[in-house]
Amino acid sequence: MASMAMLILYYLVLPFVGAALVLKFLRKYAKHDLPEDIRRLCAEKPVEKKFFRAVRRDHKELRYLGDFETHGDAVDCAYLGRKQAKAAGEKAAFLVLNDKGETLEQVDS
Repeated sequence: MASMAMLILYYLVLPFVGAALVLKFLRKYAKHDLPEDIRRLCAEKPVEKKFFRAVRRDHKELRYLGDFETHGDAVDCAYLGRKQAKAAGEKAAFLVLNDKGETLEQVDS
């Protein structure tokens, strides 16, 4: 019985603890710079806490699509913009940002 507990600890618990520690280390010390256009947009129109922002990036500029209370609504807006861009034959990237300006999701047309 004790050997079974040691096997579970060794093969299941320790790898997950190790992975959690590596992720914590990366979040704390990894370099993460925001692109200049996103930083400028967030300076002009700050995102409220716990809100999400949908933006469109094409070869010309970064365009604001809207701020949303839920992540799902922002993703829906990004996919709607993608659908419209595909219908018009345009190439663009649609980004969903959190309140810090970090990209959570990207959809390309």
